[in-house]
Amino acid sequence: MSTESGGSPALFTRKATGLVREAKTRDALFYNLLWSSVALTFAFYWLFFAFYPGANPYLGILIAAGLGLPGSFLYAMLTQIMPRTGGDYVFNSRALHPSIGFAGNFSYCFWLAIVIGVYTTYFAAYGMGAWGRMMSGFTGSHGWLSFGDWFSTNWGLFITGTVALLISAALFIRGGTRLFFKVQAIGFIIYVAGAFLLPILVGLFQSQAGFLSAFNDYAANLGVNDAVGALKSSATDAGYASSGFDFEATVKSVSIFWFIFGFIYSSNYFAGEIRVTRGTHLKSMPGAVLLVVVALLLLLPAFLGLIDYDFNGMLGFADPAAYGFTAGAPAYPELMAIASNSPVFGTVIILGFALGLLLWLPQTLLLVSRSMFAWSFDRIMPEKLSYVEPRSRSPLVAIGVMLLLSIGSTAIYAFTDWFSAVSVLLGLSLTLLITSVSGIVLPFRQPAMVEGSPYNRKVLGVPLISLVGCLALLGFGTAIGIILWDEGSGASLSANPGKLKLALLVYVVAFAVYWVARAIRKSQGIDLSLAHRELPPE
Repeated sequence: MSTESGGSPALFTRKATGLVREAKTRDALFYNLLWSSVALTFAFYWLFFAFYPGANPYLGILIAAGLGLPGSFLYAMLTQIMPRTGGDYVFNSRALHPSIGFAGNFSYCFWLAIVIGVYTTYFAAYGMGAWGRMMSGFTGSHGWLSFGDWFSTNWGLFITGTVALLISAALFIRGGTRLFFKVQAIGFIIYVAGAFLLPILVGLFQSQAGFLSAFNDYAANLGVNDAVGALKSSATDAGYASSGFDFEATVKSVSIFWFIFGFIYSSNYFAGEIRVTRGTHLKSMPGAVLLVVVALLLLLPAFLGLIDYDFNGMLGFADPAAYGFTAGAPAYPELMAIASNSPVFGTVIILGFALGLLLWLPQTLLLVSRSMFAWSFDRIMPEKLSYVEPRSRSPLVAIGVMLLLSIGSTAIYAFTDWFSAVSVLLGLSLTLLITSVSGIVLPFRQPAMVEGSPYNRKVLGVPLISLVGCLALLGFGTAIGIILWDEGSGASLSANPGKLKLALLVYVVAFAVYWVARAIRKSQGIDLSLAHRELPPE
């Protein structure tokens, strides 16, 4: 156990974190743009479009962005004021109470440890599996089809996801964050080119009639002739009917786009490893929101010009086997690959999409390991979790713990249906509420921190950060209300009341863990509350 020079136990595990500021503004921006899962969310929206008949995606995007934008400013401001690794744990433990900060961050990490299985299994099914099926669709090779279909089997999902996680952990073991940020920058370029730029170009140069013809040719190689007709027939038999604009469905669909705009500021979790320049966090958080809105508003018309609302609705209702897609309905990357009429272009599109899923894995290992590191550095958790391996300068023990949890999550999504793809949104969003309250009270609870920051201003007598915190609270609260209302969210009060109970139970467990840890530390002569009155050392 670390001690002060006089022999009494130290407030923190050591006098310096051992972490290094390797990240630039660009790295933080790329991180937020990738981690917010823009391409995956776009795929989710259309895969689940049958839940939202009549929804308008343009309006849904703007509503979700409007709800999340104040939060992006709040997180940027808090990160500037408290530039330490651990993100909202540091904010909330210093502004409110250490037990609240720990509980909120523990909950966030719990739900990330659950949802990471979505990314590993989707990488297998909609990345590798879709690519194999695409090659079969263009060549007629049954070998390619069998190759692609294997990735959608239970074991295919689990093995592929586990290998992807091991590769992700190996990045940090081999080269720490320096190597990770280099890989992220290269991957980001491929991701943008494949998941956005090429689909937009395909939408500009292809026609709807051309897509339908290509779809029939593609499905014929998969074993079904006149696939468009078979799709319509199967969807009609399942009860599909075309519908006009529906405002209620549009508002409910915001829960899907919240996957982006509720979590586009996650570079705050490794703030202690970012080289801060003027406007770093404003560029990488609110700036990311604006870039995503532009990207989606460009991608939407390109996509809908070829694959309209009715076609997407029918895909949600029809039996995929009826039109030749036995392993499951195609997501937008495969549809745009079909529209390109080229296995080369199709490979770039699907590769770009899949790479976005793959990069999310080391990003999440980074995020959760830094949260665990911060708990340990403040002595809530065992000191081993904040151990930094000298060569890689990474907390490899914390990364290893998250790796094991992630493999377990992959097994859950590969072999069970316990959680839907979006049912974690509620648990993740509750932490945002806590952070907004921290922003409101920070000038009163920690005035010295605010006074020494660029945000020591008032608007009509109200501290600027408190005002932004109020707006963030309104945005976050509204989004949570939509999630609890929307039956398609997997966490609605009407269809899934147990999810709210589970989310609250996680908080109960987290509070219990904190108070047990506090009692243990007290018996060792350490008062945890003292550490939380100041920022941890860098």
